[in-house]
Amino acid sequence: MHLTASHWIYLAVVALAILGMALRRGILPLCVLGTLVVGWVYTHSWVKGIQTVFNANLASAENLLGIMVVIGLMIALLRLVERTGADQLVLRPFRHAVKTPGLAFWGLGLVKGVVSLLVWPTPATMMVAPLMTPIALRAGLPLIGAAMAMNLFGHGIALSGDFIIQGAPKLTSSGAGVSVTSVIQASIPLVLTTGAVSTVLAYFLLRRDMARGRLVVEEAHTAAERVHFGISAKLAAVLVPAAFLFSILVTVFLPLRGGDATALMGGVALLVLCVVAFAEYGRDAAHEVMSFVQEGFAFSARVFGPVIPIAGFFLLGSPEVAPQILGPGAPGFLFDLGRALAHHVPLSVAPVAALIVLVGVIAGLDGSGFSGLVLVGTLAQALGQPIGANVAVLAALGQMGSVWSGGGTLVPWGVLDIAGVTGCDAERLTRRNFVPVVCGLAAATAVAIAIA
Repeated sequence: MHLTASHWIYLAVVALAILGMALRRGILPLCVLGTLVVGWVYTHSWVKGIQTVFNANLASAENLLGIMVVIGLMIALLRLVERTGADQLVLRPFRHAVKTPGLAFWGLGLVKGVVSLLVWPTPATMMVAPLMTPIALRAGLPLIGAAMAMNLFGHGIALSGDFIIQGAPKLTSSGAGVSVTSVIQASIPLVLTTGAVSTVLAYFLLRRDMARGRLVVEEAHTAAERVHFGISAKLAAVLVPAAFLFSILVTVFLPLRGGDATALMGGVALLVLCVVAFAEYGRDAAHEVMSFVQEGFAFSARVFGPVIPIAGFFLLGSPEVAPQILGPGAPGFLFDLGRALAHHVPLSVAPVAALIVLVGVIAGLDGSGFSGLVLVGTLAQALGQPIGANVAVLAALGQMGSVWSGGGTLVPWGVLDIAGVTGCDAERLTRRNFVPVVCGLAAATAVAIAIA
């Protein structure tokens, strides 16, 4: 495969961006400049290069708009629930059950992981985070710890296996030329290995930093303890959990997947917001609903605003989105680089496995854990068959790399749902995830080499 100057420039900016995140430096200006230079070199026009900066931001905003809207609506509902005091009614039974940071970390992660298996991580975040995060904070778990638990269990363990919905293994198997069942079976030990190593290490590092005073426990953002609750609070305390449970059941039994499930959550949130607002404010409800929605969308804009230019640069790596930014025929730079790398790997199990997980991680940097699955499946078939390796195992390993990277644990634009709902910083969350997830993927690679 022929790589152009724009490919190498793109690769250099990606490397600098990864280094910048590792060093805890802001990478927004770097990504904007990288978008300009790549567009300029690719089109041979500085005018089109400048246009590329805008087009990349527009494509990024279009890709993120759905989650921005649903987070805005969920935050609006959460603020109303807090105003009525219904959150205290809902949380009261759990307040004494979760008493320690450890129980909060593992309990919150387990709940998020189970719900994510049923409805995928993003809608699961909207269902779990608003009600469970305050419980974890009261138990002494820092906000970043709560976000990590939900992130690693939901976007990591649950999505990388995707055993129930099976969207990920279907895409992987289509590229690898093997059955969905074989990919699922091969992924089980890899999911367990990656999940166990990453969560245990993340918890250990979290407790270490808590003991050293580097992390402090934030106060739960709920109103002061009430003694008496109005009708609207009692209504919301019943209606909101019932609406979430209804959304889960509808999502599972229809079934609804991905964007459809998220759309259901957003619609339910807005309808419940209106009902509770009328119960609380009566004739003034119209004005109050507008106020809460404005607050929700303002919060969402603050979280997503800095991320849109960063995601716009990385979307240049996707063959599906790059043509929207640079014009018809534009290459997906990340995918081209991954394919080129595959041509220079000596054919034996260890380097092939390392290459496939690396390509999966690179392909996931565009923020979509699923966009690289066909690529890693194809590489597994092309490189695994000549050496007699288990293609399904290699394909499942690539799936681990792609989903854990782009599905939402290693890139700031992949953790925006959790960052948005909890209010933690997206870049800080991915920095905390980096070492545990990389160690987990390294352990999974070793397992794959042993069983391939």
